Amino acid sequence: MARILIIEDAEILGMSIQVALEEFGHDIHWSRSLESAHRALEAFQPELIILDLGLPDGDGTNFCRKLRATGSIIPLIIVTARETLAARIEGLAVGADDYVVKPFELPELMARVNALYRRQKWHGPGEIRTIGRLTVDLTRRITLRDDEPLELTDTEFRLLTYLMSHPNQPLSRAELLVNVWGQSGSTQTRTVDVFIGRLRRWVETEPSQPDVITNVRGLGYRLNVSD
Repeated sequence: MARILIIEDAEILGMSIQVALEEFGHDIHWSRSLESAHRALEAFQPELIILDLGLPDGDGTNFCRKLRATGSIIPLIIVTARETLAARIEGLAVGADDYVVKPFELPELMARVNALYRRQKWHGPGEIRTIGRLTVDLTRRITLRDDEPLELTDTEFRLLTYLMSHPNQPLSRAELLVNVWGQSGSTQTRTVDVFIGRLRRWVETEPSQPDVITNVRGLGYRLNVSD
């Protein structure tokens, strides 16, 4: 199964998560500080991270932000007692793929881990993926259209990779605003529609009749990929 890095300083909770994950067959490394976690990134090469925010040597939010700044797409779940809407939005905005508030039931966390890992396997680290007319190297952040280099802005690349990390799933405009732009989930803006239009020009064979990035009526968009 997956190599999972737990970053959690609470002994009882950390042990409970470790035992539960090992029962599913996952390989676990448990770090109790950010310093230890940074070392584990290199030595353990995790395929998924479970991250607490209130750690003895720093804030997990900064860890997540710095991890994403390196271009890493390792799936990451924040597990924290911070339950406000502002905290949830910030956690997702800095790059978390999921956000779980303490206290929680272990079966729910296990289900979220397994679901996220299934999505991660679709575009494993270092792999090159073809989406419509695009070829995307997720690790090196290189995008080709019809074998010609394409310069994407940071926002365009974040939107593309977010869609790719949720293949065949309906995604609302509000969800995309929170996770790609770090904005509140207001649907009174056409920001998402404008950027989807740009991606379609690059991805689709016929942008006016899209079949790769399609509309989900009354909700938002879906990236259609083959298994």
